[in-house]
Amino acid sequence: MTDLAEVARRDARPVQHWILSWREGEQPSSAQADEAVRMFLDEMGMSDHQAIYALHSDTHNWHLHVALNRVHPETEKLITANKGYDHRVAHLAIARIELRQRWEPEANALYMPDARGELKLVGRPETERQPGARALAFEERVGARSAERIAIEEVAPTIRRAATWRELHEAFSKAGMRFEKKGSGALLWIGDQPVKASVAGRDCSMSALRKRLGDFESAPTLPPPQEKATAPRPRDPAAPLLSSYLEQRHKHYEQRAAHGDAVSRQRDEWRQLADRHQKERADMFRGSWKGKGDALNALRSLTAARQAQEKAALRDRQKLERAALRRDRGRFPSYEEWLARFERDAGDTWRHRTRRPATIEGATFDQPAPHDIRAVRAVLDRGKVHYHLAGSRGAPAFTDRGKTIDIHDGRNRGAVLAALQLSAEKWGTFTIRGDQQFKRTCVQLAAEHGFKISNPDLQQAITAERDGLRTENKPDAPTRTDDRRPMSMAPAAICRPHLDAIIREQPARSADPSRLDAEVAIRMAVTGHSREAIAKTIKEGAPADRPDERRDWDIYARRAGDFAFSPPGREMREGLAGREQKLIRLEGRDGETDLLRKLGGPLRHL
Repeated sequence: MTDLAEVARRDARPVQHWILSWREGEQPSSAQADEAVRMFLDEMGMSDHQAIYALHSDTHNWHLHVALNRVHPETEKLITANKGYDHRVAHLAIARIELRQRWEPEANALYMPDARGELKLVGRPETERQPGARALAFEERVGARSAERIAIEEVAPTIRRAATWRELHEAFSKAGMRFEKKGSGALLWIGDQPVKASVAGRDCSMSALRKRLGDFESAPTLPPPQEKATAPRPRDPAAPLLSSYLEQRHKHYEQRAAHGDAVSRQRDEWRQLADRHQKERADMFRGSWKGKGDALNALRSLTAARQAQEKAALRDRQKLERAALRRDRGRFPSYEEWLARFERDAGDTWRHRTRRPATIEGATFDQPAPHDIRAVRAVLDRGKVHYHLAGSRGAPAFTDRGKTIDIHDGRNRGAVLAALQLSAEKWGTFTIRGDQQFKRTCVQLAAEHGFKISNPDLQQAITAERDGLRTENKPDAPTRTDDRRPMSMAPAAICRPHLDAIIREQPARSADPSRLDAEVAIRMAVTGHSREAIAKTIKEGAPADRPDERRDWDIYARRAGDFAFSPPGREMREGLAGREQKLIRLEGRDGETDLLRKLGGPLRHL
């Protein structure tokens, strides 16, 4: 493969490295990984090309590493997918894989299936300029603002305010930055980080500035900057311990940089010592030593011994210095890894700090006005109305913006119910948008309270939920005792009733088995099972349900159990609040249901 790739000598990247990543909680099998790679190569138009791939599970998300040789094995021509716009083709391939293997679609995906199941390019609204993928990855890993974000949010306004080149250079100097011409373009130096001027905005590029300010003028001699822009700044100042983390990380890499300076200093010390020894020998043996051979030999011996001692002492001292510098020369942990040292779930909480917002949208714009909803307090804010749950002193539960109602806490069943009541009063019929858990809560509440949700894909689920409620609440329904489950079910037997219930409640949904197993783990966590008990149940139940599927069931079950207690798992558990008794009955533990009713709340997790 390397030999064939070297045919393309004029291209610096004949072999591409792609990563296909699944959502947390989804666990592809080996067969699914093979199929995903085949579909990806087909979509890229390189199914005949050499490729090496491996399924990796060393992070929270299962992912595939794919090394793809773009040189055709027969024609030896270098192939470029979609004229270089290969990421768009890759997004289409991902959408096809999700549709084929029934994975949960990504939020804000480029391609989504239409009503007929055909993938269509989704138009995206205009958004504010954002840092590139590498800068965003840096912010996610470190928690600090990237140089690109500083350029967009702080440097761009400074450039736009400048009326002359001198004003621009003076403003940069005061902020501890500089603007530098580079070829036909320009660089913004933010501390020691260079960023292309065009990253800050199209109107900040060299060509745009020349049109506005005239020919480029170099920076004049200016006083030293009043402040330095090298200190890292937190992306989220409210994040726990982030300032302390950035300070330690900055100190770590300063010490690493000092190692390079120490090596140069040690070389200079050796050079100076050698020069001094050479000068000493030249001065000492200058003149005639005729007839003094014995004295000359003795002096040479003593001089050599003293100089050798000085070299040995310098060598030992420098060796100790290098050892001290090497001790802390490795990679500093990411903010997520660093947080996990203090608390197991703290790193997970940081990773899942953002989520897809839940929204209800009506057909018309109605001026927001306070409504008298029980347990909700309305607060006017110019053209908006914020609604707070009774007793809450923090952020509002949802906000009425006229045409939309933004739900800030989509996992709070009470907040969602109040928002749906307001929507029903304003519009009668409305559309909901959000993640699967939010939609599931809305389906349950619509069945209970008769809300008219217009989403076509949710109608069957609402009907099924409503039919289930009618059956449970029917007063003359016969009590079945012949098929009642025992008080304690075998671990493998617990999976099936939960799976059947999920499929019954969501008849229109088609999901991968690993995603369904993750939901079973969530439900078992709600009913009070421990992480170990959930893993044991999945390990025994999943292979019995899918005997032809080959995988390491120990790892599979353990990751499913971990997902149930992760931040996204906790959010899904909160969405099942109020259904503990129903789920416990599903497992045949009616005695525990009676205990739960007496306690007046859910069983505590062990």
